[in-house]
Amino acid sequence: MINQKAYLKMVLERFDMHNAKIAPTPIPSGYVLQENKGAVNPVQRQKFQSVTGSLLYLMLGMHLDIAFAVIKMSQFSANPSQDHLDKAMYIMRYLIGTQDYHILYDGRINEGLIVHTDSDWAGDPIKC
Repeated sequence: MINQKAYLKMVLERFDMHNAKIAPTPIPSGYVLQENKGAVNPVQRQKFQSVTGSLLYLMLGMHLDIAFAVIKMSQFSANPSQDHLDKAMYIMRYLIGTQDYHILYDGRINEGLIVHTDSDWAGDPIKC
């Protein structure tokens, strides 16, 4: 069995999200990502990159359900807006509700590992 509960707990505490309200999906339905045309805020950029880096690690470890949202958000790492940072935190709110998820390998099956995922939530019309 693989789980990332301890790491997720550490990340949630690091970004003061451990008591946040649970979100039902990794990104709000219909959310439209838009480029930030304002000046770069170095403090905001550093926090955004830290959050998305932590989310990327969680995604690669076992949370394929956040792959679409995290990859889309990470495209704005050079100049993230406050809205981008808020949506990255929204992904963390989703993870609060999935912190008990795990991957269980059944050694009785000789077919190897078979994985299916729908990381864009069935083609949700997020325009990027």
